[in-house]
Amino acid sequence: FFFFFKQKTAYEMLRSLVGSEMCIRDRNGGMDIETLKTFIVLIAPFAPHIAEEMWYELGGVDSVFHAEWPNYDEEAMKSNEIIIPIQINGKTKMIINVPADITKERLISLAKERLGEKITGTIDKEIY
Repeated sequence: FFFFFKQKTAYEMLRSLVGSEMCIRDRNGGMDIETLKTFIVLIAPFAPHIAEEMWYELGGVDSVFHAEWPNYDEEAMKSNEIIIPIQINGKTKMIINVPADITKERLISLAKERLGEKITGTIDKEIY
């Protein structure tokens, strides 16, 4: 089950990538070959036969599995904001966007401020 879940998550991320790339393609008049080749390399473990066919159609000489795996920039992947769910008695009351470098004390005070009158009684435990 765990393998299926991870595979399904990866598949959904690739579908999202295709969707965003199609939007970019529509605005800019076409998708470049390098982006398409990168997508084919990424999808090859999930759909090897289709990926091989697409790879050869784009002029690939060797197997798609011999192609170099795409590089990524870890700094570009970092977000300046994070999404934090605020719960009371295990039930999510709101979701807030906060800076990624927020301190625990500031986050808890911000949550209390935003919740306002939804907090009644005493707070037994704050989980950060």
